[in-house]
Amino acid sequence: MKKALIFLLTIATFVACNNSDDPAKEPTPPTPERQAIDIQIDSERLTAYQVVYSIYPDDKDAYYYCDVMSKARWESADIKTIKAEFDESLRNFADMTGATYEEVLEQMLFKGDTVDFLSNAGYRGETDFVIFAFYWDDAEGQFSYTEFTTPAHVDSTESVAISFEGVDPYSMSVKCEPSADVAEYYYHFAETAKVDAMLKGLEDDNAYLSYHAMNVGVKYSGVQTIEQKGLKPETEYTALVMLIDNMGNRAQVAVKQSTSAVEQNQRVESELFESLLGEWSGVQTVFDGYSEPVASEFSVTIAQSVEDYGYDYRANNQLVALVDGWNNIAYYGIQGLVDEGVENPEEKFGPKWVLDIAEGDVVTIDGQAHYSVIGWMFYGNCFMVSADSSSQSIDVTTTMGVEVSDDGNTLTISSPKAGCYPSLAYDFTGFGWMANFYGMSDIVLTRK
Repeated sequence: MKKALIFLLTIATFVACNNSDDPAKEPTPPTPERQAIDIQIDSERLTAYQVVYSIYPDDKDAYYYCDVMSKARWESADIKTIKAEFDESLRNFADMTGATYEEVLEQMLFKGDTVDFLSNAGYRGETDFVIFAFYWDDAEGQFSYTEFTTPAHVDSTESVAISFEGVDPYSMSVKCEPSADVAEYYYHFAETAKVDAMLKGLEDDNAYLSYHAMNVGVKYSGVQTIEQKGLKPETEYTALVMLIDNMGNRAQVAVKQSTSAVEQNQRVESELFESLLGEWSGVQTVFDGYSEPVASEFSVTIAQSVEDYGYDYRANNQLVALVDGWNNIAYYGIQGLVDEGVENPEEKFGPKWVLDIAEGDVVTIDGQAHYSVIGWMFYGNCFMVSADSSSQSIDVTTTMGVEVSDDGNTLTISSPKAGCYPSLAYDFTGFGWMANFYGMSDIVLTRK
C-alpha cells in the first residue's frame, strides 16, 4: 500500500509515461562511483510495460525516496526540486488525512531493503528509463541511479473471451473468461461512442495498454461475470479489456453489444394521467450515513412532459415528478444544466421520478435502475432503489409502489421489501452500489 500511495502522490509530476525526448539541459552529475543505495534490475522480467527492481541501501535505518522516470525527463530533472514537490505532496496528504507529517513520512517513504518491486504503469517499448533513489535527510542533494531500456512490445498470445448474458433494454451481464496464463486484466465498460472518444483522445496507441487501462478499468483475475445496470435502450456498449500475462506482455480485447428496444405497451386509459398533475409537498426521513436522520421537506411537480426534452411520457403510460430539495438536492432542468455547461443535459436533469401507470390505476416508480433520477452530480447517474440503512444493503431488483389516497390528495411511495425504504444510490465502478443517502421512511406527497 505504501508503494501504491507513493505512486499516486507522484504520478502527476513524475509519471514514467512522460517520454519527452527534448531534454532541457545536460544530465545531473552522478554520485561517487560506489553508490550509497544499490539499485538492481531483474533483466529477466523486463518487458515493454514493466520493470522489476530491488533497492539495497547501505544505511538500513534511513528513510529514502525512489522513483522511475524516462531518461529524457531525467536529463532535465533536479533532485532538490523533486524532493521539494514530493515533500509538498506529503504535507498536503497529512493535512487531508489529519495525520502528522512524521506519520506520513513513515508511511510514504522506504526504509531497509526493497526487493522485487514491480512497477508496471506508464512504460513503452524501446525507451530509456532511469530508476533513482536518495536518502530523505541528505541535505547535499546526492542520489543513486541506474538506467535500463525496455524491449520492444510483444503481443501477448493469451486472451480474455467476452460474452454477454441477460441483455435487455436497461442491463446486461458481461462474462470474462481469461486463458490459462493471464495473470490479471483490467475491465472497462461504457457506451461505444464514449469508449471510442476516450481512445481517440489518448496521446498514442500505446497509452491505453501502458497506463490508461489501469486508470479507468477494474482489476480482475479469473472468470468474472459483471452485471451492468442503468443502461440505455437500443444503445451499443463496448466491453474493453487490457490483459497482462504471466510473462508481463499485454494485449487489448474489445467486444460490442447493444441493448434491446423497450417493448411498446398498449395505451392505458386512466384518470390519474390528469388528476395527479400539479404541485405537491413531499416529506421523508433521510439518513446520510453520518449525521442523525432528518426530515427532508421538498417540492414536487408532476407533469406529462419536460421543457426542452422530446420524450413523450404520456405515450409511454408515464408521468414525471420533478423534485426540488429532496435531501437538499436542488432541481436542475435542461436549460439550467446547459447554462452550467453540463454535457448531455437531457440525460442528467433532475432529480426526477418516473411514475408508471398500469391498468387498474396501479402506480409504480422504477427501483431497478431503469430511469436515472439525477445525473449531474459527481457520482454520475443516481437511481431510486430499495435500501436498508441498518444493514447498508441496497436492492436494485424491486419496484416502488405508489399508493393513491381515496381523495387523490396524498401519494405514499414505499418499497415492497421489508426493512427497506426508497433511497438514492449510484453504481460505484469496481465497488458496487453505494448510497447517496438512505430513506428511513416512506415518501409522502401531499397536494398543495
